[in-house]
Amino acid sequence: MGMERMRFLAVMIGLFLLVCIVFAPGCALLGVGKQRERAESLGRVRGSVRVEPASDSPIVVVLGRASGGVDDINPDTGKRAGYVVDHYRLERAGTFAFLVSAGTFRLIAFADENANLTYDPGEPVLDDQPVFEIHPGERLDDVELVIPQGKTLDQRYDIAALQARAPIDQENFSLGRFTVKGDVVKLDDPKFGAASGSMGMWRFADFLFEVGPGVYFLEKYDPKKIPVLFVHGISGYPQQFETLIAKLDRKRFQPWFYFYPSGFHLDGIALHLTTIITELQARHDFEKLAVVAHSMGGLVSRAFLYEYAKTTGRSDLRLFVAISSPWGGSESAAKIGNAPEGFVVYSWLDMNPNSPFLKGLFYTPPDYKRPRPLPDDISFHMIFGYRRKEGSLGPSGDGTLTVKSEARIEAIEAARSVLPLDYDHVSILRSPEAVARLNRILADTFGDGRLHLGGN
Repeated sequence: MGMERMRFLAVMIGLFLLVCIVFAPGCALLGVGKQRERAESLGRVRGSVRVEPASDSPIVVVLGRASGGVDDINPDTGKRAGYVVDHYRLERAGTFAFLVSAGTFRLIAFADENANLTYDPGEPVLDDQPVFEIHPGERLDDVELVIPQGKTLDQRYDIAALQARAPIDQENFSLGRFTVKGDVVKLDDPKFGAASGSMGMWRFADFLFEVGPGVYFLEKYDPKKIPVLFVHGISGYPQQFETLIAKLDRKRFQPWFYFYPSGFHLDGIALHLTTIITELQARHDFEKLAVVAHSMGGLVSRAFLYEYAKTTGRSDLRLFVAISSPWGGSESAAKIGNAPEGFVVYSWLDMNPNSPFLKGLFYTPPDYKRPRPLPDDISFHMIFGYRRKEGSLGPSGDGTLTVKSEARIEAIEAARSVLPLDYDHVSILRSPEAVARLNRILADTFGDGRLHLGGN
């Protein structure tokens, strides 16, 4: 091994040990390779769906797992055996995607004319697609589904109920079946603490089975209250928002949080969040939603805002508040991205300042030359910290991110307000100034401008 190679490996090992200390004490770097291997063994089914002649109805695509071959008939029903694995709801014609373990599948699609996630007799349906195989790691990306207006069925099918009754185990994986969509929980549950946040970064594949990604509620949905969605950062966890949530005006707002494995690619995380919020919108018909994100969660959220607008054409996402987000990426991530694959979690690659993901947050793909503004209806605000670690050298920052990254000029120019605070990367979430600013922004955006801090 050459001297340059040895120096490079020494630097990489040092960087990884530093990341372990900062983000995940006790993490096992050698486990990252196994996590990547497990994630890459999953297959993907992706394609387009539309109704002909064209319709304005929402569309539901259903993925069914066949228990056997094409001629495997269930003797009780006289139909092919199998069960609903997953479903994907679109506000209109567009693209869908499923992440699954290997197996035999069928696709069904229907126009959900009354938007109830249930097939009702008379709704246009496509139910004659052939059975197909997905092998480990296979990508089936060119599926085209066309729902004919004249084809209907006589029986009602509650898709969510059928999916919930399906057997669940790690060998029969579908991301949708492990995704939480509005479960009511308690924030002090250890599940939402630091250990799970660390798992989400270092053991991101295990997180899917052991924690459960998705959007959680802290109270039963109330149509009179505006949802505020909290999105954590890399190795982050919902309990980091405890102070902000405690000071929220609970008479006017209801806190939600998105808990996700932060080691995955960020575009996939943003797409996952889009599918959940799209379904929650269909279920609850909310007209307004605020997003509050910390650190890398700001990158996820900005990508989500683009995806949601493109997928649904809706304007119910009204407010985006980003706290200490690395808009300019991380130079350390650029160096780590050159390390052996078995040491690198996917999100690090997206944190490289030159990554396509990061460039796409502010400039339009594929050439990244035209500016990419946020949708017109979204009011965007920034809060970030600048407290350096005592005795630290190098560029100004909050102990984790550089001010240069947090205060990227394109983000500053798009923001309606910017508040720098003398706190470090995590303590800013508990600062009275950040609490006051967030509540002022919420009051100004959604109400009469009066502040009501905390309480039910």
